[in-house]
Amino acid sequence: MSSPLNPLPEPPGEIQPAPSVTDEGGAPLQVITAPSEKRFPAWSGWDVFAILVFTIFCVLLFITIAVFATGVVAHGATSVAQLTNNPSVVRAFLAGQGAAYLVVLLCMFLLVRSRSSKSFEAGIQWNWPGTTAAAFFLGGILLALAIDGISRFLPVPKSLPIEDLFNNRANAYFMALFGVTLAPLLEELFFRGLLYPVFRRRLGIMIAVLLTAIGFAAIHSVQLGYAWAPILSIFVVGVVFTVVRQKWSSVGASFLMHCGYNFTLFSLLWIASDHFRHLDKVAG
Repeated sequence: MSSPLNPLPEPPGEIQPAPSVTDEGGAPLQVITAPSEKRFPAWSGWDVFAILVFTIFCVLLFITIAVFATGVVAHGATSVAQLTNNPSVVRAFLAGQGAAYLVVLLCMFLLVRSRSSKSFEAGIQWNWPGTTAAAFFLGGILLALAIDGISRFLPVPKSLPIEDLFNNRANAYFMALFGVTLAPLLEELFFRGLLYPVFRRRLGIMIAVLLTAIGFAAIHSVQLGYAWAPILSIFVVGVVFTVVRQKWSSVGASFLMHCGYNFTLFSLLWIASDHFRHLDKVAG
């Protein structure tokens, strides 16, 4: 009688999970994993819109408070010409705007820290250039000289609304200091730090660069009297700043370039007006 056939081996069963880690008493230990970082940027377009609305509100509120504090309005000076021709009102305007910018900067910091587990600098990709910082500042100087040279061939109005802020020497220095420090800091953090990454994530690099530059030019349009030639120049400047921020992944680099650009513009005005002593020489 033949022997029975050997039975086939049983198929392997389901893979059993690895035994859980237990403590000395046999109780399972909970495995803690580090939370994964959100994709960049950690904030949304609605967050950026909220910062924009808050900025407009703060600037209007602080400027209004500062101007009324001068007492000029109480004495009947209410027209734009009367206000801008008063040096104390201009100083109050700049002081109010500066105070508003400080509040907005704090809100930007809190927004980034609340959305990202990284530090503010890492979360917004500040990435200070370090040893090459001077090169970016110099790049801003060269850009300003190039734009100034090209603008001479464009129909730029002889007088622009922003020139009303330069109604005396003290205000000119105040405006120059504001224009090479606080103003470029807030603008770069907003446009190249917050806004551009949102556009880039949704629309790609090229469209994001153009839209960011359009927004950058739009906020300066009032100061430039809505004249197309100077607005076009600011648009080109905005494109360059955004390209620098993209290429070096550094808001710090675009900030330095912005500072160099504004520094050159104020330096040219300082020279043309004999150290801000004769601002009428450059007024339209």
